[in-house]
Amino acid sequence: MLYFPQLLSGAAAQFPVRRSLLTRTIVNTADDGRTVKLADPGSQTVEWELDLRGLAGQEWNAIQSLFQAVEGRLKSFTFLDPTDNLLAWSEDLSAAVWSKDPALQFSANVSDPKGTLRATRITNPTQSPLPIQQACEVPGWFQYCLSVYARSEQPAEINLVRSSAGGTEKKTFRVGPGWQRVEYSSKPTDSSELVSFGMEIPGSAAVDVFGFQLESQTCASMYKKTVARHGVYREAWFQEDALSVETEGPDRHSCRLRIGARS
Repeated sequence: MLYFPQLLSGAAAQFPVRRSLLTRTIVNTADDGRTVKLADPGSQTVEWELDLRGLAGQEWNAIQSLFQAVEGRLKSFTFLDPTDNLLAWSEDLSAAVWSKDPALQFSANVSDPKGTLRATRITNPTQSPLPIQQACEVPGWFQYCLSVYARSEQPAEINLVRSSAGGTEKKTFRVGPGWQRVEYSSKPTDSSELVSFGMEIPGSAAVDVFGFQLESQTCASMYKKTVARHGVYREAWFQEDALSVETEGPDRHSCRLRIGARS
């Protein structure tokens, strides 16, 4: 699988990033002058414009190598949206994309840090830590930041977890009655292209959670709710037939890229 490369800093892009959603409306004009307009959801596309400056030679070479591999705009690659949450159904833990230990119990419509009732209470009635995770088709060698809001009426220790064929890594956080956003950033050396991210609920504990978020960068940004649509685009393409680069000095390059994908 081909992926748009991550910058050496661990960031997915540089500011400014411009993201546009393009839609199409079909208009049918009858003989009597009346018109019927229908949306064409299958034609929706997303476009990004990336301004990348001060790129090291290694970073520019990686972009150029991808461009050559896909032959310009001819073939597709996977693009991780730097402006979005890479997890699907970030608030609906009953969705099929979430892999849950069958012993865990879930209660929806719990008050959340935004003042609404969108959080979920996860209760672990056993004596052992139990996981809830979501598998993502993303490169295991990228930098990622997993974040979630959590609280527990009784002080508890939760683990944020990242696992793949290369092994499992976790980080422990202590949470109490007040909402806090915990985040776990990691970049292991892993060649896997299927990585799971999630949380372990400690034994005999009940933890309220809200807003799971995964980003291809070093730290968490503002929370973005997702449903079925999320930030992993497996059939993205370059929107130009040639790359232009401006070399500003030794090992310093700049370019502007336009990338598109089906919404």
